[in-house]
Amino acid sequence: MVKIAVVDDEEQERKTLSQYFIELQKELGEELKVQTYASGEEFLPAYDDSFSLVCLDIDLDGMDGLDTAKKLREMDNEVTIIFVTNMAQMAIRGYEVRALDFVVKPVNYYSFAMKMKSALSIIGNKKSRNIVVTTPNGIQKFSTDHLYYVEVEGHYLYYHTDEGEFKQKASMKELEDKLAGLSFKRCNNCYLVNLKYVDCVNKEDIKVGGQWLKISRPRKKEFLQALANYMGGVSL
Repeated sequence: MVKIAVVDDEEQERKTLSQYFIELQKELGEELKVQTYASGEEFLPAYDDSFSLVCLDIDLDGMDGLDTAKKLREMDNEVTIIFVTNMAQMAIRGYEVRALDFVVKPVNYYSFAMKMKSALSIIGNKKSRNIVVTTPNGIQKFSTDHLYYVEVEGHYLYYHTDEGEFKQKASMKELEDKLAGLSFKRCNNCYLVNLKYVDCVNKEDIKVGGQWLKISRPRKKEFLQALANYMGGVSL
């Protein structure tokens, strides 16, 4: 799942972009969760690092989009920002806040989809988070960059990493929520896989971190589509 914020003071614009993301979600086969905000003042207090993408109008009432983006950068140096605006001349100043791109209003779906697909591909490749696991020997911290896949058995999760295996009592659903927006996808009910480490795919299995894992029939199409999107649109 990719969590997205749409910040625009015009209700119709918020509705339009939300609908466009619904259409894009159908194209990509990837869950896109959109939350809308009418101002920078409403958005910033609600922000947390579960967001992967912020679509931000520049000409906002109150705090404008550039100032909102500057304050956002004080909170998060990595989140992807795209300006959606009728002020193209101002969008060029996006370099000040390292905005990835801008979309000019009135927004048409084709232009929107092209730019958002590119942004989502970049997001899938670059973001990581730290995971802290409480083990019998103490606390173990590692980055999702080093996590091959997670296996659930009973009430326990087994983290398979390049530093070994770690066990913790937790639910897969809770972990999926924590990893929202990153390159993780379930290939069946038991395994949550880091797409970065998928080395091989055949009809019923995938090879991840040197291990072969089963792909379940109900999840196969969605998993392979997510993998193709991660790899930049390669057909599988």
